[in-house]
Amino acid sequence: MIISEEIKGQENLVVNEEKVIGKVLPVCYRCAQVPEKGLYDGFRVEGMFFCTDCQQELFMAEQGSPEYQEFLFLIKGLLF
Repeated sequence: MIISEEIKGQENLVVNEEKVIGKVLPVCYRCAQVPEKGLYDGFRVEGMFFCTDCQQELFMAEQGSPEYQEFLFLIKGLLF
């Protein structure tokens, strides 16, 4: 859960009840979640970040399935 609050003109984020000050956390392009290990828990394509969980779903999706079609749509949007 991410909660933002304004303190002395700086934005502080509370992530899993721990304050994270001055850090940029990636957000998955597909599921819009912040991965536990931050930048080390996924990969980037053309500036868009995909978390490890979505990466595994991509690799396991069968050709023609709705998940596979969703990934094709996202990747085509990135590349073209």
